[in-house]
Amino acid sequence: MHTWAARVSRDWPPFHVERRGGWRFGLAEGFTKRANCALVEDVDADVAQVTAFYREHGLRPCVQVWPGQEDVDARLAEHGYAMVEPTLVMARELEARPQGPGLTRISDRPTARWRELFAQAGADPSWGEGVVRILGRVTAAYGVHESGDGRGCAVLDGESVAVCAMVTAESARGRGVARAVLDDLLTWGHDRGAREAYLCVVADNEPASRLYRGAGFVEVSRYHNRVLMG
Repeated sequence: MHTWAARVSRDWPPFHVERRGGWRFGLAEGFTKRANCALVEDVDADVAQVTAFYREHGLRPCVQVWPGQEDVDARLAEHGYAMVEPTLVMARELEARPQGPGLTRISDRPTARWRELFAQAGADPSWGEGVVRILGRVTAAYGVHESGDGRGCAVLDGESVAVCAMVTAESARGRGVARAVLDDLLTWGHDRGAREAYLCVVADNEPASRLYRGAGFVEVSRYHNRVLMG
């Protein structure tokens, strides 16, 4: 399995995992592609097993494809799997303590406002609760900007902290809310021993990518999903 695939999956874990035939299958009741996809453990694995597995569980078959898995990618395409959501993995060091502005209220449980901001991203409430269940399986901090207009999450794993679930209310974009939340979450991670941070961002989300580059993140890998159409 690709190193980053294993790391990302560990910080955004499925509810259930099965390994067979060169695949690692994740299941999380359909909440997010990242937790409901197959990861490649053997580049010669049979694509038909992915199709059968996810159809058996009532989910659209999906595979997360990483660099070095080009042969698998080609076979997926031949089987009718379309490429969706090319995604960048961006990382930065945290040797020096970030200077977060202290404008984010950080807790070990999602607050009501943290949950409410899912609606700002157009998410169904049940989907939002699924994300909360995923994050409840890891060591996570939930941050909400003091204005209530932005939120994010940090997942701590040893000396690594993953930033995820960032949302800013549309009316507050461009006002530094997301950057404040990001910096405060990085400070939180550093204070608990993290010396590296990373995040995943959809490749065509230029405003978010620009924010993260401005905070010192650089691209270290990338992946895309292959989803069976029809």
